[in-house]
Amino acid sequence: MASGYATRTLLKNTWYLSSSGFKYGYVFLDSTRISDVGEGEPLPEYELADLLYDFNGDAVVFHGYSLILDVVEYVFRGLQGVDLSVFTREELKKLANVGLVNSYINGVTLPIAMTKHPEIVVDVARENMMRVGLVVERGTVAGNPFTVLLEVDEGRLYHGDRVIGEYSKLICKPSRVNNECSIIDARGYGNVLTAIEEVFAHTGNPDQSLRILTSTYRVTGIDSGFVDKESTSDLLVHDVKNPLKTIPLTMQENLYQIAVRSQQPDMVFIGGDIFYDHGENIAIPVVKIHELIKRKALMNTG
Repeated sequence: MASGYATRTLLKNTWYLSSSGFKYGYVFLDSTRISDVGEGEPLPEYELADLLYDFNGDAVVFHGYSLILDVVEYVFRGLQGVDLSVFTREELKKLANVGLVNSYINGVTLPIAMTKHPEIVVDVARENMMRVGLVVERGTVAGNPFTVLLEVDEGRLYHGDRVIGEYSKLICKPSRVNNECSIIDARGYGNVLTAIEEVFAHTGNPDQSLRILTSTYRVTGIDSGFVDKESTSDLLVHDVKNPLKTIPLTMQENLYQIAVRSQQPDMVFIGGDIFYDHGENIAIPVVKIHELIKRKALMNTG
Protein backbone atom coordinates (compact mmCIF):
# COMPACT_ATOMS: atom_id res chain seq x y z
CA MET A 1 0.00 0.00 0.00
CA ALA A 2 1.01 3.62 -0.14
CA SER A 3 3.67 4.54 2.40
CA GLY A 4 1.76 7.36 4.06
CA TYR A 5 4.88 9.45 4.56
CA ALA A 6 6.51 12.13 2.44
CA THR A 7 8.76 10.66 -0.23
CA ARG A 8 10.97 12.87 -2.37
CA THR A 9 11.84 11.35 -5.74
CA LEU A 10 13.95 12.67 -8.61
CA LEU A 11 13.49 11.43 -12.16
CA LYS A 12 16.32 12.87 -14.27
CA ASN A 13 17.55 12.71 -17.84
CA THR A 14 14.10 11.75 -19.03
CA TRP A 15 11.49 12.96 -21.50
CA TYR A 16 8.17 14.04 -20.01
CA LEU A 17 4.89 15.27 -21.45
CA SER A 18 3.99 18.68 -20.02
CA SER A 19 0.99 20.82 -20.94
CA SER A 20 3.24 22.65 -23.42
CA GLY A 21 4.56 19.48 -25.08
CA PHE A 22 7.42 17.08 -24.59
CA LYS A 23 10.43 18.30 -22.61
CA TYR A 24 13.76 16.73 -21.75
CA GLY A 25 15.07 17.18 -18.24
CA TYR A 26 13.86 16.24 -14.77
CA VAL A 27 10.73 15.70 -12.69
CA PHE A 28 10.97 16.20 -8.93
CA LEU A 29 8.27 14.68 -6.73
CA ASP A 30 7.69 15.86 -3.18
CA SER A 31 5.18 13.48 -1.68
CA THR A 32 1.79 13.72 -3.43
CA ARG A 33 2.67 16.60 -5.77
CA ILE A 34 5.22 17.37 -8.47
CA SER A 35 7.32 20.02 -6.78
CA ASP A 36 9.30 20.99 -9.87
CA VAL A 37 9.96 20.11 -13.49
CA GLY A 38 12.53 21.57 -15.79
CA GLU A 39 14.73 21.18 -18.80
CA GLY A 40 18.41 20.43 -18.32
CA GLU A 41 19.99 19.60 -14.97
CA PRO A 42 18.05 19.59 -11.68
CA LEU A 43 19.04 21.73 -8.71
CA PRO A 44 21.83 20.12 -6.63
CA GLU A 45 19.54 19.71 -3.59
CA TYR A 46 17.18 17.57 -5.66
CA GLU A 47 19.96 15.00 -5.93
CA LEU A 48 19.48 14.38 -2.18
CA ALA A 49 16.01 12.91 -2.78
CA ASP A 50 14.95 9.68 -1.07
CA LEU A 51 14.80 8.01 -4.49
CA LEU A 52 16.77 8.97 -7.58
CA TYR A 53 16.33 7.50 -11.04
CA ASP A 54 18.71 8.52 -13.82
CA PHE A 55 17.23 7.29 -17.10
CA ASN A 56 20.07 8.57 -19.30
CA GLY A 57 17.59 9.74 -21.92
CA ASP A 58 15.93 6.35 -22.27
CA ALA A 59 12.53 6.98 -20.68
CA VAL A 60 9.32 8.91 -21.23
CA VAL A 61 7.12 10.07 -18.34
CA PHE A 62 3.37 10.53 -18.83
CA HIS A 63 0.63 11.56 -16.44
CA GLY A 64 -1.41 8.61 -15.18
CA TYR A 65 -4.78 7.75 -16.72
CA SER A 66 -8.30 7.63 -15.33
CA LEU A 67 -10.99 5.26 -16.64
CA ILE A 68 -14.11 3.55 -15.35
CA LEU A 69 -13.06 -0.05 -14.72
CA ASP A 70 -14.30 -3.22 -13.13
CA VAL A 71 -12.95 -3.06 -9.56
CA VAL A 72 -15.03 -5.27 -7.27
CA GLU A 73 -16.26 -7.16 -10.34
CA TYR A 74 -12.86 -7.41 -12.07
CA VAL A 75 -12.46 -11.19 -11.68
CA PHE A 76 -15.84 -11.68 -13.39
CA ARG A 77 -15.44 -9.11 -16.19
CA GLY A 78 -17.32 -10.14 -19.31
CA LEU A 79 -19.25 -12.89 -17.54
CA GLN A 80 -23.02 -12.97 -17.17
CA GLY A 81 -25.21 -13.96 -14.25
CA VAL A 82 -22.59 -13.76 -11.50
CA ASP A 83 -24.11 -13.42 -8.02
CA LEU A 84 -21.76 -11.46 -5.75
CA SER A 85 -24.18 -11.78 -2.82
CA VAL A 86 -22.54 -15.11 -1.93
CA PHE A 87 -19.33 -13.26 -0.98
CA THR A 88 -18.74 -11.78 2.45
CA ARG A 89 -17.58 -8.16 2.85
CA GLU A 90 -13.99 -9.30 3.49
CA GLU A 91 -14.08 -11.56 0.44
CA LEU A 92 -15.35 -8.72 -1.75
CA LYS A 93 -12.47 -6.57 -0.51
CA LYS A 94 -10.02 -9.25 -1.66
CA LEU A 95 -11.63 -9.17 -5.10
CA ALA A 96 -11.50 -5.37 -5.18
CA ASN A 97 -7.79 -5.37 -4.30
CA VAL A 98 -7.14 -7.52 -7.35
CA GLY A 99 -9.14 -5.05 -9.44
CA LEU A 100 -7.09 -2.13 -8.13
CA VAL A 101 -3.79 -3.87 -8.85
CA ASN A 102 -5.00 -4.56 -12.39
CA SER A 103 -5.79 -0.88 -12.83
CA TYR A 104 -2.48 0.60 -11.79
CA ILE A 105 -0.15 -1.95 -13.38
CA ASN A 106 -1.85 -0.94 -16.63
CA GLY A 107 -1.37 2.78 -16.04
CA VAL A 108 -4.77 3.71 -14.60
CA THR A 109 -3.75 5.71 -11.54
CA LEU A 110 -7.26 6.99 -10.84
CA PRO A 111 -9.60 4.05 -11.45
CA ILE A 112 -13.30 4.84 -11.27
CA ALA A 113 -15.80 2.26 -10.07
CA MET A 114 -19.46 1.92 -11.02
CA THR A 115 -20.62 -0.87 -8.76
CA LYS A 116 -23.44 -2.14 -6.57
CA HIS A 117 -20.86 -2.33 -3.78
CA PRO A 118 -19.52 1.23 -3.36
CA GLU A 119 -18.85 0.60 0.34
CA ILE A 120 -16.25 -2.00 -0.64
CA VAL A 121 -14.49 0.50 -2.90
CA VAL A 122 -14.48 3.09 -0.11
CA ASP A 123 -12.93 0.53 2.26
CA VAL A 124 -10.15 -0.65 -0.04
CA ALA A 125 -9.30 2.90 -1.14
CA ARG A 126 -8.87 3.96 2.50
CA GLU A 127 -6.96 0.82 3.53
CA ASN A 128 -4.53 1.12 0.61
CA MET A 129 -4.34 4.93 0.83
CA MET A 130 -5.06 5.06 -2.90
CA ARG A 131 -7.43 7.56 -4.48
CA VAL A 132 -10.33 5.86 -6.28
CA GLY A 133 -13.26 7.41 -8.14
CA LEU A 134 -16.88 6.38 -7.65
CA VAL A 135 -19.89 7.06 -9.85
CA VAL A 136 -22.93 6.94 -7.55
CA GLU A 137 -26.40 8.41 -7.14
CA ARG A 138 -26.17 11.82 -5.52
CA GLY A 139 -26.19 11.71 -1.72
CA THR A 140 -25.80 7.94 -1.35
CA VAL A 141 -22.10 7.76 -0.40
CA ALA A 142 -20.18 9.89 2.10
CA GLY A 143 -16.94 11.34 0.80
CA ASN A 144 -13.49 10.86 2.29
CA PRO A 145 -9.93 11.86 1.29
CA PHE A 146 -9.44 8.69 -0.73
CA THR A 147 -12.58 8.77 -2.88
CA VAL A 148 -13.39 11.08 -5.77
CA LEU A 149 -17.18 11.17 -5.90
CA LEU A 150 -18.89 11.68 -9.24
CA GLU A 151 -22.56 11.91 -8.38
CA VAL A 152 -25.49 11.44 -10.73
CA ASP A 153 -28.66 13.50 -10.25
CA GLU A 154 -31.41 14.00 -12.85
CA GLY A 155 -29.16 13.13 -15.75
CA ARG A 156 -26.32 15.39 -14.65
CA LEU A 157 -22.91 14.47 -13.26
CA TYR A 158 -21.68 16.41 -10.24
CA HIS A 159 -18.38 16.71 -8.42
CA GLY A 160 -19.11 18.35 -5.11
CA ASP A 161 -21.55 21.17 -5.77
CA ARG A 162 -20.36 21.69 -9.33
CA VAL A 163 -22.16 20.33 -12.37
CA ILE A 164 -19.61 18.71 -14.69
CA GLY A 165 -22.10 18.10 -17.48
CA GLU A 166 -24.67 15.71 -18.87
CA TYR A 167 -24.04 12.15 -17.77
CA SER A 168 -24.96 10.61 -21.13
CA LYS A 169 -22.45 12.82 -22.97
CA LEU A 170 -19.57 12.79 -20.51
CA ILE A 171 -19.22 9.01 -20.22
CA CYS A 172 -18.55 6.91 -23.31
CA LYS A 173 -17.12 3.61 -24.46
CA PRO A 174 -13.60 3.56 -26.00
CA SER A 175 -15.02 3.04 -29.48
CA ARG A 176 -17.30 6.08 -29.17
CA VAL A 177 -14.94 8.77 -27.90
CA ASN A 178 -15.65 12.31 -29.07
CA ASN A 179 -14.98 15.89 -28.07
CA GLU A 180 -17.73 15.83 -25.43
CA CYS A 181 -16.59 12.61 -23.75
CA SER A 182 -14.52 13.12 -20.60
CA ILE A 183 -14.62 9.70 -18.93
CA ILE A 184 -13.97 6.38 -20.65
CA ASP A 185 -16.11 3.43 -19.55
CA ALA A 186 -13.88 0.37 -20.01
CA ARG A 187 -15.90 -2.07 -17.94
CA GLY A 188 -16.21 -5.54 -19.42
CA TYR A 189 -12.94 -5.42 -21.37
CA GLY A 190 -10.80 -8.47 -20.83
CA ASN A 191 -7.70 -6.28 -20.86
CA VAL A 192 -7.50 -2.63 -19.83
CA LEU A 193 -4.75 -2.01 -22.39
CA THR A 194 -7.13 -3.12 -25.15
CA ALA A 195 -9.55 -0.38 -24.13
CA ILE A 196 -6.75 2.21 -24.01
CA GLU A 197 -5.47 1.12 -27.42
CA GLU A 198 -9.02 1.44 -28.79
CA VAL A 199 -9.16 5.07 -27.66
CA PHE A 200 -5.96 5.89 -29.56
CA ALA A 201 -7.17 4.00 -32.63
CA HIS A 202 -10.58 5.66 -32.66
CA THR A 203 -9.35 9.25 -32.43
CA GLY A 204 -6.26 8.77 -34.59
CA ASN A 205 -4.81 11.67 -32.62
CA PRO A 206 -2.45 10.83 -29.72
CA ASP A 207 -2.69 14.28 -28.13
CA GLN A 208 -6.49 14.15 -28.10
CA SER A 209 -6.44 10.58 -26.78
CA LEU A 210 -4.11 11.44 -23.92
CA ARG A 211 -6.27 14.42 -22.99
CA ILE A 212 -9.34 12.16 -22.84
CA LEU A 213 -7.50 9.50 -20.83
CA THR A 214 -6.49 12.10 -18.23
CA SER A 215 -9.56 14.33 -18.37
CA THR A 216 -11.05 13.16 -15.06
CA TYR A 217 -8.13 14.84 -13.31
CA ARG A 218 -9.08 18.13 -14.99
CA VAL A 219 -12.86 18.02 -14.64
CA THR A 220 -12.55 17.25 -10.90
CA GLY A 221 -9.94 19.95 -10.39
CA ILE A 222 -7.21 17.57 -9.22
CA ASP A 223 -4.64 18.83 -11.71
CA SER A 224 -3.90 19.57 -15.38
CA GLY A 225 -3.57 15.94 -16.48
CA PHE A 226 0.03 16.62 -17.55
CA VAL A 227 3.46 16.33 -15.99
CA ASP A 228 3.48 19.90 -14.71
CA LYS A 229 4.62 21.62 -11.55
CA GLU A 230 1.96 21.17 -8.82
CA SER A 231 0.30 18.27 -10.65
CA THR A 232 -0.39 15.22 -8.54
CA SER A 233 2.42 12.64 -8.45
CA ASP A 234 0.46 10.06 -10.48
CA LEU A 235 2.94 9.13 -13.18
CA LEU A 236 3.71 6.43 -15.74
CA VAL A 237 7.29 5.74 -16.79
CA HIS A 238 8.04 3.89 -20.03
CA ASP A 239 11.64 2.66 -20.10
CA VAL A 240 12.81 2.16 -23.68
CA LYS A 241 15.75 0.07 -22.47
CA ASN A 242 13.06 -2.58 -22.22
CA PRO A 243 13.66 -4.48 -25.50
CA LEU A 244 9.90 -4.80 -26.03
CA LYS A 245 9.63 -1.00 -26.14
CA THR A 246 12.81 0.05 -27.91
CA ILE A 247 12.21 3.06 -30.14
CA PRO A 248 14.53 5.93 -31.14
CA LEU A 249 13.52 8.95 -29.08
CA THR A 250 14.59 11.47 -31.69
CA MET A 251 11.27 12.90 -32.87
CA GLN A 252 8.15 14.05 -31.02
CA GLU A 253 6.06 11.62 -33.07
CA ASN A 254 8.16 8.78 -31.66
CA LEU A 255 7.57 10.01 -28.11
CA TYR A 256 3.81 9.95 -28.70
CA GLN A 257 4.17 6.47 -30.20
CA ILE A 258 5.23 5.15 -26.79
CA ALA A 259 1.72 5.95 -25.57
CA VAL A 260 -0.04 4.91 -28.78
CA ARG A 261 1.43 1.42 -28.56
CA SER A 262 -0.54 1.04 -25.31
CA GLN A 263 1.95 -1.22 -23.59
CA GLN A 264 2.16 -1.74 -19.86
CA PRO A 265 4.20 0.98 -18.16
CA ASP A 266 7.49 -0.04 -16.55
CA MET A 267 6.96 2.10 -13.45
CA VAL A 268 3.84 3.59 -11.89
CA PHE A 269 3.81 6.27 -9.20
CA ILE A 270 0.61 7.10 -7.33
CA GLY A 271 0.62 9.96 -4.88
CA GLY A 272 4.41 9.98 -5.02
CA ASP A 273 4.77 6.33 -4.01
CA ILE A 274 5.95 3.70 -6.43
CA PHE A 275 3.23 1.10 -6.86
CA TYR A 276 4.69 -0.89 -9.75
CA ASP A 277 8.31 -1.31 -10.78
CA HIS A 278 9.42 -3.28 -13.83
CA GLY A 279 6.98 -6.16 -13.41
CA GLU A 280 6.75 -6.11 -9.62
CA ASN A 281 3.60 -5.12 -7.72
CA ILE A 282 5.02 -3.52 -4.59
CA ALA A 283 2.09 -1.63 -3.10
CA ILE A 284 -1.15 -3.56 -2.65
CA PRO A 285 -0.77 -7.10 -1.31
CA VAL A 286 -3.07 -9.53 -3.08
CA VAL A 287 -3.86 -13.04 -1.96
CA LYS A 288 -4.58 -16.04 -4.14
CA ILE A 289 -8.30 -16.11 -4.73
CA HIS A 290 -8.77 -19.05 -7.10
CA GLU A 291 -9.86 -21.42 -4.29
CA LEU A 292 -12.33 -18.79 -3.06
CA ILE A 293 -13.75 -18.38 -6.56
CA LYS A 294 -14.05 -22.15 -7.05
CA ARG A 295 -15.85 -22.54 -3.72
CA LYS A 296 -18.31 -19.74 -4.47
CA ALA A 297 -18.87 -21.05 -8.00
CA LEU A 298 -20.04 -24.33 -6.48
CA MET A 299 -22.45 -22.41 -4.26
CA ASN A 300 -23.87 -20.65 -7.33
CA THR A 301 -24.43 -23.94 -9.16
CA GLY A 302 -25.47 -26.01 -6.18
